[in-house]
Amino acid sequence: MDGVKAMVLVEPRRLSAMVLPARSVERGGWLAVEATGLSGLEVQAWKGERRDLRYPLIPGQHVVGRIADTFDDSIPYEIGTRVVVEPVIRCGECKSCRDGLASCTRRRPMNVYGGLPSTEPPGLWGGLAERLYLDPNARLHEVSDDIQAEVATFAHSLAAGYTWAVEIPRLQPGENVLVLGPGPRGLACLLAAQAAGAGWLGISGLDVDGDRLDLADRLGAHLTVDVTTRDLGTAVANSLGTRPDVVIDVTSDDPEAIFSAMDLVRPGGRVVLASTKGGRALGNFFSDVIISKQLHVVGALGASSTAYAWATRQLETDPRIDDMVSHEFPLEEANRAIQATAGMLGHDELISVAVTF
Repeated sequence: MDGVKAMVLVEPRRLSAMVLPARSVERGGWLAVEATGLSGLEVQAWKGERRDLRYPLIPGQHVVGRIADTFDDSIPYEIGTRVVVEPVIRCGECKSCRDGLASCTRRRPMNVYGGLPSTEPPGLWGGLAERLYLDPNARLHEVSDDIQAEVATFAHSLAAGYTWAVEIPRLQPGENVLVLGPGPRGLACLLAAQAAGAGWLGISGLDVDGDRLDLADRLGAHLTVDVTTRDLGTAVANSLGTRPDVVIDVTSDDPEAIFSAMDLVRPGGRVVLASTKGGRALGNFFSDVIISKQLHVVGALGASSTAYAWATRQLETDPRIDDMVSHEFPLEEANRAIQATAGMLGHDELISVAVTF
Protein backbone atom coordinates (compact mmCIF):
# COMPACT_ATOMS: atom_id res chain seq x y z
CA MET A 1 0.00 0.00 0.00
CA ASP A 2 1.36 3.42 -1.01
CA GLY A 3 1.07 6.61 1.01
CA VAL A 4 -2.34 7.39 2.50
CA LYS A 5 -4.14 10.70 2.01
CA ALA A 6 -5.39 12.04 5.33
CA MET A 7 -6.60 15.20 6.98
CA VAL A 8 -4.47 15.64 10.08
CA LEU A 9 -5.44 17.93 12.94
CA VAL A 10 -1.95 19.22 13.68
CA GLU A 11 -3.24 21.49 16.43
CA PRO A 12 -6.59 23.11 17.26
CA ARG A 13 -8.15 24.76 14.18
CA ARG A 14 -5.32 23.59 11.94
CA LEU A 15 -6.48 20.69 9.77
CA SER A 16 -3.90 19.89 7.10
CA ALA A 17 -3.97 17.58 4.08
CA MET A 18 -1.07 15.12 4.25
CA VAL A 19 0.13 11.90 2.68
CA LEU A 20 1.15 9.58 5.49
CA PRO A 21 3.29 6.46 5.19
CA ALA A 22 1.48 3.13 5.34
CA ARG A 23 3.38 1.45 8.15
CA SER A 24 3.64 -2.31 8.12
CA VAL A 25 1.56 -4.26 10.61
CA GLU A 26 1.48 -7.91 11.56
CA ARG A 27 -1.98 -8.18 13.11
CA GLY A 28 -5.44 -6.81 12.41
CA GLY A 29 -6.12 -5.34 9.01
CA TRP A 30 -6.83 -2.27 6.89
CA LEU A 31 -10.14 -0.65 6.05
CA ALA A 32 -10.70 1.31 2.85
CA VAL A 33 -12.78 4.18 4.19
CA GLU A 34 -15.93 5.04 2.22
CA ALA A 35 -17.50 7.63 4.52
CA THR A 36 -17.13 9.12 7.98
CA GLY A 37 -19.89 10.81 9.92
CA LEU A 38 -18.95 13.80 12.06
CA SER A 39 -20.10 14.53 15.60
CA GLY A 40 -19.37 16.66 18.62
CA LEU A 41 -16.02 14.98 19.28
CA GLU A 42 -14.61 16.23 15.97
CA VAL A 43 -15.90 19.73 16.71
CA GLN A 44 -14.42 19.71 20.22
CA ALA A 45 -11.09 18.38 18.93
CA TRP A 46 -10.99 21.02 16.17
CA LYS A 47 -11.76 23.80 18.65
CA GLY A 48 -9.23 22.52 21.18
CA GLU A 49 -11.87 21.98 23.87
CA ARG A 50 -10.82 18.44 24.78
CA ARG A 51 -7.97 18.45 27.28
CA ASP A 52 -7.69 14.68 27.07
CA LEU A 53 -6.60 14.71 23.40
CA ARG A 54 -3.05 14.77 22.07
CA TYR A 55 -2.16 16.27 18.71
CA PRO A 56 -1.51 15.53 15.89
CA LEU A 57 -4.43 13.23 15.23
CA ILE A 58 -6.75 12.18 12.42
CA PRO A 59 -10.35 12.98 13.42
CA GLY A 60 -13.30 10.78 12.58
CA GLN A 61 -15.08 8.23 14.78
CA HIS A 62 -18.13 7.21 12.76
CA VAL A 63 -16.47 5.17 10.03
CA VAL A 64 -17.92 3.00 7.26
CA GLY A 65 -15.74 1.20 4.75
CA ARG A 66 -14.65 -2.05 3.17
CA ILE A 67 -12.14 -4.58 4.41
CA ALA A 68 -9.03 -3.95 2.31
CA ASP A 69 -6.54 -6.36 3.88
CA THR A 70 -6.23 -8.76 6.82
CA PHE A 71 -3.22 -10.24 8.55
CA ASP A 72 -4.69 -12.76 10.98
CA ASP A 73 -8.01 -14.28 11.99
CA SER A 74 -8.97 -11.33 14.23
CA ILE A 75 -10.91 -9.80 11.29
CA PRO A 76 -13.91 -12.12 10.78
CA TYR A 77 -14.86 -10.79 7.34
CA GLU A 78 -13.67 -11.34 3.79
CA ILE A 79 -11.85 -8.65 1.86
CA GLY A 80 -14.40 -6.35 0.20
CA THR A 81 -17.01 -6.67 2.93
CA ARG A 82 -18.57 -3.35 3.93
CA VAL A 83 -18.57 -2.77 7.69
CA VAL A 84 -19.32 -0.20 10.35
CA VAL A 85 -16.47 0.14 12.87
CA GLU A 86 -17.33 0.72 16.53
CA PRO A 87 -15.39 3.77 17.78
CA VAL A 88 -14.27 2.21 21.06
CA ILE A 89 -11.54 -0.43 20.84
CA ARG A 90 -12.02 -2.80 23.78
CA CYS A 91 -9.00 -4.83 24.86
CA GLY A 92 -11.18 -6.99 27.10
CA GLU A 93 -8.49 -7.16 29.75
CA CYS A 94 -8.35 -3.80 31.57
CA LYS A 95 -10.69 -3.15 34.48
CA SER A 96 -12.85 -0.77 32.44
CA CYS A 97 -13.43 -3.43 29.80
CA ARG A 98 -14.11 -6.09 32.42
CA ASP A 99 -16.65 -3.78 34.03
CA GLY A 100 -18.38 -3.19 30.69
CA LEU A 101 -17.45 0.50 30.43
CA ALA A 102 -16.92 2.31 27.13
CA SER A 103 -13.51 3.58 28.18
CA CYS A 104 -10.78 1.02 27.53
CA THR A 105 -7.52 2.09 29.19
CA ARG A 106 -5.13 0.03 27.07
CA ARG A 107 -4.00 3.11 25.16
CA ARG A 108 -3.77 6.76 26.19
CA PRO A 109 -5.37 9.22 26.11
CA MET A 110 -8.24 6.98 24.97
CA ASN A 111 -8.53 3.73 23.06
CA VAL A 112 -10.96 5.23 20.58
CA TYR A 113 -10.89 5.82 16.84
CA GLY A 114 -10.61 9.52 16.12
CA GLY A 115 -9.12 10.09 19.57
CA LEU A 116 -5.70 8.43 19.33
CA PRO A 117 -2.73 10.55 18.22
CA SER A 118 -1.06 9.87 14.89
CA THR A 119 2.15 9.17 16.79
CA GLU A 120 0.60 5.92 18.07
CA PRO A 121 1.67 3.20 15.56
CA PRO A 122 0.56 2.59 12.89
CA GLY A 123 -0.82 6.14 12.96
CA LEU A 124 -4.02 5.77 10.92
CA TRP A 125 -6.61 5.93 13.72
CA GLY A 126 -9.21 8.30 12.28
CA GLY A 127 -11.88 8.23 9.60
CA LEU A 128 -10.68 11.35 7.77
CA ALA A 129 -8.15 9.26 5.85
CA GLU A 130 -8.27 6.85 2.93
CA ARG A 131 -7.27 3.95 5.19
CA LEU A 132 -8.07 3.05 8.79
CA TYR A 133 -6.09 0.54 10.81
CA LEU A 134 -8.29 -2.28 12.07
CA ASP A 135 -7.00 -3.17 15.50
CA PRO A 136 -7.33 -6.89 16.32
CA ASN A 137 -9.77 -5.86 19.07
CA ALA A 138 -11.86 -3.64 16.81
CA ARG A 139 -15.55 -4.52 16.69
CA LEU A 140 -17.05 -4.59 13.22
CA HIS A 141 -20.59 -4.93 11.94
CA GLU A 142 -21.48 -5.84 8.37
CA VAL A 143 -23.74 -3.40 6.57
CA SER A 144 -25.61 -3.93 3.32
CA ASP A 145 -24.14 -2.82 -0.01
CA ASP A 146 -27.59 -1.46 -0.88
CA ILE A 147 -27.21 1.40 1.61
CA GLN A 148 -25.36 4.53 0.54
CA ALA A 149 -22.11 4.95 2.46
CA GLU A 150 -23.02 8.36 3.88
CA VAL A 151 -26.35 6.99 5.13
CA ALA A 152 -24.60 4.00 6.69
CA THR A 153 -22.58 6.37 8.89
CA PHE A 154 -25.82 7.10 10.75
CA ALA A 155 -25.60 3.58 12.21
CA HIS A 156 -23.33 5.10 14.85
CA SER A 157 -25.95 7.58 16.02
CA LEU A 158 -28.65 4.91 15.81
CA ALA A 159 -26.63 2.59 18.03
CA ALA A 160 -26.15 5.34 20.60
CA GLY A 161 -29.86 6.11 20.48
CA TYR A 162 -30.74 2.48 21.13
CA THR A 163 -28.35 2.21 24.09
CA TRP A 164 -29.43 5.51 25.64
CA ALA A 165 -33.19 5.32 25.02
CA VAL A 166 -33.82 1.59 25.28
CA GLU A 167 -31.02 -0.41 26.90
CA ILE A 168 -29.90 1.85 29.75
CA PRO A 169 -33.36 2.94 30.97
CA ARG A 170 -34.75 -0.56 30.24
CA LEU A 171 -37.58 1.00 28.31
CA GLN A 172 -40.84 -0.92 28.39
CA PRO A 173 -43.55 -0.81 25.70
CA GLY A 174 -46.02 1.97 26.38
CA GLU A 175 -43.66 4.10 28.48
CA ASN A 176 -43.30 7.80 27.72
CA VAL A 177 -39.98 9.33 26.65
CA LEU A 178 -38.81 12.94 26.44
CA VAL A 179 -35.57 13.74 24.60
CA LEU A 180 -33.75 17.01 25.28
CA GLY A 181 -31.79 17.96 22.17
CA PRO A 182 -32.75 17.21 18.53
CA GLY A 183 -29.26 16.58 17.16
CA PRO A 184 -28.43 13.35 15.29
CA ARG A 185 -28.26 11.29 18.48
CA GLY A 186 -31.37 12.92 19.92
CA LEU A 187 -33.27 12.01 16.76
CA ALA A 188 -31.77 8.53 16.97
CA CYS A 189 -33.12 8.23 20.53
CA LEU A 190 -36.53 9.11 19.12
CA LEU A 191 -36.27 6.41 16.43
CA ALA A 192 -35.01 3.77 18.87
CA ALA A 193 -37.67 4.47 21.50
CA GLN A 194 -40.35 4.43 18.81
CA ALA A 195 -39.13 1.06 17.51
CA ALA A 196 -39.18 -0.28 21.09
CA GLY A 197 -42.84 0.61 21.47
CA ALA A 198 -42.76 3.84 23.47
CA GLY A 199 -46.22 5.21 24.13
CA TRP A 200 -45.49 8.94 23.82
CA LEU A 201 -42.45 10.71 22.42
CA GLY A 202 -41.42 14.31 22.90
CA ILE A 203 -38.30 16.20 21.86
CA SER A 204 -37.08 19.74 22.54
CA GLY A 205 -34.59 22.10 20.94
CA LEU A 206 -33.68 25.73 20.36
CA ASP A 207 -34.74 28.27 17.76
CA VAL A 208 -31.82 27.25 15.52
CA ASP A 209 -33.09 23.65 15.51
CA GLY A 210 -36.20 24.34 13.43
CA ASP A 211 -35.39 21.88 10.64
CA ARG A 212 -34.43 19.16 13.11
CA LEU A 213 -37.66 19.65 15.04
CA ASP A 214 -39.62 19.57 11.78
CA LEU A 215 -37.94 16.26 10.97
CA ALA A 216 -38.84 14.95 14.43
CA ASP A 217 -42.47 15.80 13.62
CA ARG A 218 -42.25 13.77 10.43
CA LEU A 219 -40.64 10.90 12.30
CA GLY A 220 -43.69 10.67 14.55
CA ALA A 221 -42.90 12.70 17.67
CA HIS A 222 -46.07 13.54 19.60
CA LEU A 223 -44.54 16.83 20.78
CA THR A 224 -41.74 19.06 19.49
CA VAL A 225 -40.86 22.18 21.48
CA ASP A 226 -38.69 25.19 20.74
CA VAL A 227 -37.74 26.09 24.31
CA THR A 228 -36.77 29.62 23.32
CA THR A 229 -40.45 30.42 22.65
CA ARG A 230 -42.39 27.88 24.76
CA ASP A 231 -42.17 26.60 28.32
CA LEU A 232 -41.16 22.95 28.08
CA GLY A 233 -42.87 21.81 31.28
CA THR A 234 -46.19 23.36 30.27
CA ALA A 235 -45.95 21.92 26.76
CA VAL A 236 -45.26 18.42 28.08
CA ALA A 237 -48.10 18.64 30.60
CA ASN A 238 -50.56 19.81 27.93
CA SER A 239 -49.52 17.10 25.49
CA LEU A 240 -48.98 14.11 27.79
CA GLY A 241 -51.10 15.00 30.78
CA THR A 242 -48.49 13.59 33.14
CA ARG A 243 -44.70 13.42 33.52
CA PRO A 244 -42.61 11.18 31.25
CA ASP A 245 -41.14 7.92 32.53
CA VAL A 246 -37.76 8.57 30.90
CA VAL A 247 -35.94 11.82 30.09
CA ILE A 248 -32.75 11.71 28.03
CA ASP A 249 -30.41 14.72 27.96
CA VAL A 250 -28.59 14.89 24.63
CA THR A 251 -28.11 18.67 24.61
CA SER A 252 -24.82 20.25 23.69
CA ASP A 253 -22.86 22.18 26.34
CA ASP A 254 -26.00 23.01 28.34
CA PRO A 255 -25.66 22.15 32.06
CA GLU A 256 -29.09 23.64 32.78
CA ALA A 257 -30.68 20.82 30.78
CA ILE A 258 -29.78 18.47 33.63
CA PHE A 259 -32.04 20.49 35.94
CA SER A 260 -34.82 20.30 33.37
CA ALA A 261 -34.45 16.53 33.02
CA MET A 262 -34.74 15.90 36.75
CA ASP A 263 -37.57 18.40 37.13
CA LEU A 264 -39.69 17.04 34.29
CA VAL A 265 -39.36 13.27 34.82
CA ARG A 266 -41.97 11.51 36.98
CA PRO A 267 -41.19 10.43 40.55
CA GLY A 268 -39.33 7.14 40.35
CA GLY A 269 -38.46 7.84 36.73
CA ARG A 270 -35.18 7.48 34.90
CA VAL A 271 -32.88 10.24 33.71
CA VAL A 272 -30.16 9.40 31.20
CA LEU A 273 -27.35 11.97 30.89
CA ALA A 274 -25.79 11.33 27.50
CA SER A 275 -23.94 14.54 26.67
CA THR A 276 -20.91 16.29 28.06
CA LYS A 277 -21.08 19.97 28.98
CA GLY A 278 -17.71 21.18 27.76
CA GLY A 279 -16.24 21.04 31.26
CA ARG A 280 -18.76 23.59 32.52
CA ALA A 281 -19.88 23.20 36.13
CA LEU A 282 -23.48 22.70 37.16
CA GLY A 283 -24.08 25.70 39.41
CA ASN A 284 -26.48 25.76 42.37
CA PHE A 285 -27.04 22.02 42.18
CA PHE A 286 -29.24 20.61 44.95
CA SER A 287 -29.39 16.84 45.15
CA ASP A 288 -32.64 16.82 47.13
CA VAL A 289 -34.67 16.46 43.93
CA ILE A 290 -32.99 13.11 43.23
CA ILE A 291 -33.81 11.89 46.73
CA SER A 292 -37.32 13.30 47.06
CA LYS A 293 -38.36 12.00 43.61
CA GLN A 294 -36.40 8.73 44.08
CA LEU A 295 -34.87 9.11 40.65
CA HIS A 296 -32.57 6.79 38.77
CA VAL A 297 -29.90 9.01 37.17
CA VAL A 298 -27.41 7.32 34.85
CA GLY A 299 -24.51 8.61 32.79
CA ALA A 300 -24.23 7.20 29.26
CA LEU A 301 -21.17 7.02 27.02
CA GLY A 302 -21.04 5.20 23.72
CA ALA A 303 -23.12 2.30 22.47
CA SER A 304 -23.12 -1.43 23.04
CA SER A 305 -22.31 -4.01 20.38
CA THR A 306 -25.90 -5.22 20.68
CA ALA A 307 -27.04 -1.71 19.80
CA TYR A 308 -24.76 -1.67 16.74
CA ALA A 309 -26.23 -4.97 15.57
CA TRP A 310 -29.71 -3.46 15.93
CA ALA A 311 -28.67 -0.27 14.12
CA THR A 312 -27.23 -2.02 11.07
CA ARG A 313 -30.45 -4.04 10.74
CA GLN A 314 -32.53 -0.89 11.14
CA LEU A 315 -30.70 0.76 8.25
CA GLU A 316 -32.15 -1.89 5.96
CA THR A 317 -35.73 -1.67 7.21
CA ASP A 318 -36.39 2.01 7.92
CA PRO A 319 -36.29 4.19 4.76
CA ARG A 320 -36.71 7.35 6.86
CA ILE A 321 -33.03 7.07 7.80
CA ASP A 322 -32.16 8.21 4.26
CA ASP A 323 -33.09 11.73 5.40
CA MET A 324 -30.79 11.73 8.44
CA VAL A 325 -27.57 12.80 6.66
CA SER A 326 -28.17 16.26 5.24
CA HIS A 327 -24.68 17.45 4.32
CA GLU A 328 -21.92 15.63 2.44
CA PHE A 329 -18.36 16.86 1.82
CA PRO A 330 -15.32 15.36 0.06
CA LEU A 331 -12.19 14.67 2.11
CA GLU A 332 -10.41 17.81 0.92
CA GLU A 333 -13.25 19.89 2.37
CA ALA A 334 -13.13 18.24 5.79
CA ASN A 335 -12.43 21.58 7.44
CA ARG A 336 -15.74 22.95 6.14
CA ALA A 337 -17.45 19.71 7.12
CA ILE A 338 -16.39 20.16 10.74
CA GLN A 339 -17.50 23.79 10.66
CA ALA A 340 -20.85 22.69 9.25
CA THR A 341 -21.21 20.13 12.05
CA ALA A 342 -20.59 22.92 14.56
CA GLY A 343 -23.29 25.06 12.96
CA MET A 344 -20.74 27.65 11.89
CA LEU A 345 -22.01 27.58 8.29
CA GLY A 346 -25.62 28.00 9.35
CA HIS A 347 -28.31 25.70 10.72
CA ASP A 348 -30.71 25.66 7.77
CA GLU A 349 -31.55 22.06 6.85
CA LEU A 350 -28.69 20.82 9.05
CA ILE A 351 -29.34 17.31 10.39
CA SER A 352 -25.97 15.53 10.30
CA VAL A 353 -22.75 15.65 8.26
CA ALA A 354 -20.63 13.04 6.51
CA VAL A 355 -17.30 13.12 4.67
CA THR A 356 -17.20 10.76 1.69
CA PHE A 357 -14.43 9.33 -0.46
